[in-house]
Amino acid sequence: MGDYLRWACWQLFLIFFQPSRFDREVAGDGVEKPTMSFKERVFYVGKMAPVMTAIVFGGNLLIGLACEAYGINYDWLRSWLFAFGCVAGGLAVGLAGGLAGGLAAGVESDVAGGVASDVAFGLVGGLVFGLASNMANGVASDVASCVMFGAAVGVIVGVMDSVVFGVMVGVMDGVITGVAVSVASILGYFRFITYPINAALSTTAYFKANRNPQTAFRAWRWCPISWNEVIWLPLPYLSDLLVLMTKQHREEGFRQIAFVAAERTLQRRAVLSALAEIAVSDLQAKTPQELASISETLKWTTNAPAELPKELTEALPQFDRIAQQVGQSIELRSQNRKRKALDQALSELQSLQKSLIVTRGKLVPRLLQVANEWQALIKASRQALQSDIEARGEIPNPFVFGTPVTESEYNVFTGRQDIVGHIEESLLNAANLPTLLLFGPRRMGKTSILNQLPRLLGPDFAPAMVDCQAPAVRESANALLRYISEAMSEALQRRRILIDPLSVEALKSEPFGFFEKWLTNVEKALPEQMRVLLCLDEYERLQTALDAGWGADVLDLLRNTFQHRRRIAMMFTGAHRFAELGPAWTDRFISARNIRVSFLKPDEVVPLLTKPIPDFDMTYADGALEGIISATNGQPFLIQGIGFELVQFMNEGKRKQATIADVEEAISRTLSSGDAYFFNVWSDAGEDGQAILQAIATSSPVPNFPKAMRWLKDHDVLTTEGRFAVPIVERWVKTI
Repeated sequence: MGDYLRWACWQLFLIFFQPSRFDREVAGDGVEKPTMSFKERVFYVGKMAPVMTAIVFGGNLLIGLACEAYGINYDWLRSWLFAFGCVAGGLAVGLAGGLAGGLAAGVESDVAGGVASDVAFGLVGGLVFGLASNMANGVASDVASCVMFGAAVGVIVGVMDSVVFGVMVGVMDGVITGVAVSVASILGYFRFITYPINAALSTTAYFKANRNPQTAFRAWRWCPISWNEVIWLPLPYLSDLLVLMTKQHREEGFRQIAFVAAERTLQRRAVLSALAEIAVSDLQAKTPQELASISETLKWTTNAPAELPKELTEALPQFDRIAQQVGQSIELRSQNRKRKALDQALSELQSLQKSLIVTRGKLVPRLLQVANEWQALIKASRQALQSDIEARGEIPNPFVFGTPVTESEYNVFTGRQDIVGHIEESLLNAANLPTLLLFGPRRMGKTSILNQLPRLLGPDFAPAMVDCQAPAVRESANALLRYISEAMSEALQRRRILIDPLSVEALKSEPFGFFEKWLTNVEKALPEQMRVLLCLDEYERLQTALDAGWGADVLDLLRNTFQHRRRIAMMFTGAHRFAELGPAWTDRFISARNIRVSFLKPDEVVPLLTKPIPDFDMTYADGALEGIISATNGQPFLIQGIGFELVQFMNEGKRKQATIADVEEAISRTLSSGDAYFFNVWSDAGEDGQAILQAIATSSPVPNFPKAMRWLKDHDVLTTEGRFAVPIVERWVKTI
């Protein structure tokens, strides 16, 4: 008997407090195990019938006796009919085996009128509650199990109607009785009756945990949300308790948050509040080391149990980048590089602050406060670092070795005013904008020039660059047109003109027609004096599109489009003239204006090496500066490379004046660190060209390969007199 009572109480607990678990463990969810057959339902309902009957009838008896003890007239007949109807109706629907039958029984009872209608309301309400609970908790079950579960809960609702509101049924008549029972069913459905107890338990659990954080997880067991999945109203201090548990044991705390998010979906708001509080708390830092570790701490936000608030998801990536930059400054050995990393962090932090100021959201003030605290911390670190740099006397290293120079206001990119002048002359005040070809040997600074165009050409131009080396650009005509529209959209956005790029869907049906219409809209959006300059960098890679069969149509579109548009110009950049690529290019761009990019002049090299940035304090002994100019002949890549290696070498020796011997050491290091450049020159020369270079380097007879000789001179490997154009290249060839 004891085992039966324990089993029955457990079933009632599951039905009332954990309906989804009841569905999985008792009815079967239809996935992990099959749902109950009709025979199994008969057995289960029959087994539960005695205890349900006892609860309903016993409750009605106790209520009735209590009413009479206080002199209240209790209608025993109506109340017993109500109780009997709840039990009988629940058992009948549990055995019905179909949703339609259950609903039909409810309708028939409702039509009968009187007390039967009250019973039907309680029964159908229980059925609806069962179905709603299953759906809310994501439980998959078939119709039969849902009906059985709904019928069981219908009986429980009947119990609540009889026991809690039996007085209303026993002492009231007519319409009032129906209203009372309806109210009872609603209160039972939404669990309003037990909410005060749940709220009190939740509050008690939090204050117990807050008083002694070590007991947070024991206190969690008292919180109703840990064992009751049907609490509709928000519980007080639930999110605070989840945060407190996470602070005590991070992994277990997140496990409980994930449990509430997945199994207690009615309390999802508390989960979001807890996650937001944890994220903001994780952003707190008092030292640079703590700030640097935040990037690791915030990894959980990429796979959070629930979606974080929008203002948080937008700000966290920026906070993460800033934390990584601070971490980089800690790991770097060079003091000047440390300072550069902190400068970058401060720059991004300033951008984050500006974006937060115009952002809406409950968390924005706290995020802005965190950003201000980070700024003060990073500024203090930078000031201390600056003092250390001044004490050590380390030279800042602004030189860029191996990658194009990005847009800068300093002399780390210098010269090229003649090239910029050619571009301006071609574009300004021209009735028909010509197509430009910026060509020259590799590593001569063409991409660096493109990077400087937004600054050098001024606000009346919007230069847009498409890197044709990107494989995605050469996938198809649609992909190329989409990337062009994205590049132009980004360029215009820098000039505060918002134009959405073409979407993938728009290009599916008529890509060329939509592109033309899009360009027309771009021209209409441009201010009166503004022009767009589309730059196709490394344009030779588009030859693969011609070979694939779709490139010709795109080139025809580009030629036609930009020939007839006065506000949009086009510039190709690469290592070859159009004539070297054949008639497919010369026929389409026969009127293109060629602009050659070659070596820097000595008067352009001097400011680059002596004052690339304002705080550059390295000086040169007699002959040292001339040694760099002589070895490179103004080749931009090699100047940057030798400058980089020289500063590194000077800092190793803690000296600030470079001698001829120091320059020689920097050149030797560049021959090793820049070997990819030298191998590229060697490979591009081909076998005949390599034979010529080898002969010149060793003072041997030069073979007669006219075509190769012409290529070497055209690409600035050799001078017109047949000597090496760059002495350091000759030194490298001699080592082969």
